[in-house]
Amino acid sequence: MDINNTDTQIFMVGRGGQGILVLARALSEIAFKKGRRVITSETHGMAMRGGTVTSSLKIGDFASPLIPAGCADILIGLEQNDTRDYLHMLRPGGITIVNTEDRNDFTYAVDATGIALNQGLKGSANMIMLGFVIRYINTDFYDACAVMESISPKRVLDQNIKALEIGFETASNEKYNQSH
Repeated sequence: MDINNTDTQIFMVGRGGQGILVLARALSEIAFKKGRRVITSETHGMAMRGGTVTSSLKIGDFASPLIPAGCADILIGLEQNDTRDYLHMLRPGGITIVNTEDRNDFTYAVDATGIALNQGLKGSANMIMLGFVIRYINTDFYDACAVMESISPKRVLDQNIKALEIGFETASNEKYNQSH
């Protein structure tokens, strides 16, 4: 998929504290810097850490910020169970990219939490997922790094860039390049 030339609707879901809004902001900034029209929307669950958080990102020629059920091209999930609760958002033929060890019915399963912990990057699963997604949507790694440099707090910038790179490289792994 190429967000540079295709109108795309991305629905993201996670838990408060997982960084779903940072992930959504980064993706929207990446698309905007490519000259694409961007519309975003977010919903906070219980308005506290641990509540469900969703974000909608529309890239291209769209009029409203919300993605209707059955219309998302990509569903990104930072938590497996929450992702299952929002599968109805995906259009037929849409893809799921989920932070989980078990692929199950998901298109892509990335153990971003496990990778982050293994690499000493606690709290960076969202950036690993971002790295994976940017390769999938045909975005230049260095463009994504430039966006992270502009939006990431300086104290975690190096960690975010490292996690982004790990996710980007994970997506190049041959198990993710199979036809689905």
